[in-house]
Amino acid sequence: MDIQQKWRTTVDRLRFVYGPSAANLIVSISALPARLRLFRAGPISILVDNTVLFHAVTHETAWVSTGKSKWGPHDIDTGYAARIPVRHKDSDSRDYRNIKYLPGIAHLARMGQISLKTAGELALERFKQPVGRFHGYGMFDHNLFSDIDMAPLDGMPDMVMSPKWMNLPSIEEQQHERLANSSDSLFRGLVKLLGPKNNQDAWHIRTAEVHGMFCFLTMDFKLCNNFNGRLEQEPIKSLRTKVMTPAQLGRYLRIFPVDPNLLSYTAASFPVRPDLHWPDEKRHGPTRNRSR
Repeated sequence: MDIQQKWRTTVDRLRFVYGPSAANLIVSISALPARLRLFRAGPISILVDNTVLFHAVTHETAWVSTGKSKWGPHDIDTGYAARIPVRHKDSDSRDYRNIKYLPGIAHLARMGQISLKTAGELALERFKQPVGRFHGYGMFDHNLFSDIDMAPLDGMPDMVMSPKWMNLPSIEEQQHERLANSSDSLFRGLVKLLGPKNNQDAWHIRTAEVHGMFCFLTMDFKLCNNFNGRLEQEPIKSLRTKVMTPAQLGRYLRIFPVDPNLLSYTAASFPVRPDLHWPDEKRHGPTRNRSR
């Protein structure tokens, strides 16, 4: 082992030992002004959209190739699995600018100053999709909210599950029919303003309002623009709950953005490559190429 390789090995070991605590300190400092503000004003509760949970998975498991190697007379591909960031640390995408506020929001939730919640219809939306979409597909993936319990505001809606051959309505169809038949006046008013295509989001906003949430936290930017463009119209004008992106909430609470790539070594006991990222800077599902 040459001197340069020894140095890289030593630095990597130091990152495993001190990286998590250093990253936690940075996140804690970034949320300090928000903690002081919430200490004076009191804790708040937030209904979290599934779009936020999707983007909270900031690192995924990739196969890192080390090239060809001889195995007897055969040439085989060699490599190893490692945790890599989804996006480059210098990414300036709108998604990443919002994701940078999630470490601080998660920290405040762990400190008990923010209570993150979910709801029955949101849980049903997740039920219809692969679990890994919101928790991570690979064993080395990192989810910023993985250790935070999000209690439901209400119960799961009634639904019927059956095999296809019975020709009963699908879960999606049952949800569509249930919402279409709802007589809730606030929900109907929100649908009228936001449009029938946003009926599920209208229900989530209604749920946040009924349960006294500070805001409905989402990364559906079209919904935010649609909602904020109608702030002077009823019933939106009378709502106490807000519809906010992580960046809007972070700026409101005075959270400083933190690059989630700093958290690459959190709870890691396996290879980590913070110098890599997905070339397209998008999450890779189980059926996509996970080689890097």
